[in-house]
Amino acid sequence: MAERIYFSHQDPISAQSFINYEINKASYHRWWFLLEDADEHDADSLITELMAATGCSRYEVNQAIRAVALVRMLPGLRRLVEEMFHVNISYLARIMDAVAPAAMAILDPLEKRIISRLTPRVAGEMMIQAGHLAGLITRWIKELDPSHCGPQPRSEREGEYLEFQSRGDHTYIRARLATADARRFKDSLEAVGGTRIPLAQALREFLDAKAPVQVVQYLYTPRTGGRSWMAGVGYLGPLLARDWKKRVAKEVELDAMDSAVEKGYRPSQRMRAAVIARDAHCRFPGCSVPADRCQLDHVRPWAAGGPTAMWNLMCLCQHHHNMKSDGRFTPELDELGEVLWIGPMNRPVVVRPEGPFAEEMPTGLWGQKLRVRLKEWRRKRREEAHRTDSA
Repeated sequence: MAERIYFSHQDPISAQSFINYEINKASYHRWWFLLEDADEHDADSLITELMAATGCSRYEVNQAIRAVALVRMLPGLRRLVEEMFHVNISYLARIMDAVAPAAMAILDPLEKRIISRLTPRVAGEMMIQAGHLAGLITRWIKELDPSHCGPQPRSEREGEYLEFQSRGDHTYIRARLATADARRFKDSLEAVGGTRIPLAQALREFLDAKAPVQVVQYLYTPRTGGRSWMAGVGYLGPLLARDWKKRVAKEVELDAMDSAVEKGYRPSQRMRAAVIARDAHCRFPGCSVPADRCQLDHVRPWAAGGPTAMWNLMCLCQHHHNMKSDGRFTPELDELGEVLWIGPMNRPVVVRPEGPFAEEMPTGLWGQKLRVRLKEWRRKRREEAHRTDSA
C-alpha cells in the first residue's frame, strides 16, 4: 500500500485540516466568482464595489485580485490549487508579486518549479512559507532569463555605497553592500568580542588593532556547473563568486561525509561544514536562523549511543535546541535529511533540508522505492556504528 502524502496542515485525520481546506476553498471560490468579469470594469470602481460588497479592506481586495490573476496566468498551478486548496489568498498574492516581473517566455518552466515546491513529497511535510518561495522565484527568474531586468550589472557590487552623516556628537552610517561582504564585515566585528561587547565597541577595537581577528567562512562550490553558496548569504552571483574564490585558503572535499561516522562527540570541521551545506538553516519548523549560527545537535543523544554522523546530526539554533532538550518537541531525522517533529499537540510535522547538499527527492513510485532503499541503508549504517562502539 502506497503511503499517503500530504502537507502538515492537511493531515487527513485532523479536524483542523478539514477546516483549513473548507476555509481556503470557500475563499478561493468567493473571489473567483466576484472577479469573473473583472477585466470589463474600471479598476478603481471595481475595488470600491468589492469593498462595499465584502466588507474587506482595499488591501484585502487587491490581494484577491493578484491571487486570481496568478492562477489564471498559470493553469497548472490553478489545477493544483483547486485539487488541494492548501494555500490561501494572501499566499497566492505573495507569489504573484514574485512572478509578475517574469517574461512570458519562461512562465512554463517557472510554473513547473513553483508546482514542485507546492507539492508534498512525504506525509506531514511542512509547506514552504510564502516569503521563502517568493525569494526562490526571484532567483529562478534570473536563472531562466539572463536578460531579466535589462543589462546585467558589471558586478554584484554595483550600486554599493557607504555614507557618513554627522549630527552633533554622533555620526550615522548608511551603507549598501553585497550580502556576502556585509556578512564578512559583521563576522569580523563579532570575532573581536563575540557577544561580550556591542558591535560599536568591537569596531573601535578592530580599528585600534587591539584584538587579532581571524574569521572562517565556508564557500560551497560544486565540482561542475551549479552556483557557489555561502551560509547566511545564499547563492552568489557569478562575478561575486569568482571574487570570493580568490580568497579560498583551503579546499576540502565533502562528498564522502554523508556516509562517514566519527569517533568523538564533537563533529569535525569537515562534518560540520557538510551538515551546514545540507540544512542551510535551523531545522525547527519555520525557523530561518542561518546554519552557521546554529549548534550541531545529535538527534539521538550521544549518551544514548547516537553516532556523530550526518544522519544523526542537524542544525538547531539555541532557542530550539533548548526546546528539544526540554522535551517540548521530539525530532526524528530520516535517511534523506528530513526531520519529523512531534510537539505538545502530538501532530507530526516534516521539515525538508534546503541547503545545496539537499538532494531533490524523486516523486511518485520511484521516489517511494528510493526512500525505502535509503532507509534500509541507514539502518545498516546504524548497526555498524553500534557494533564499532561496542567493540
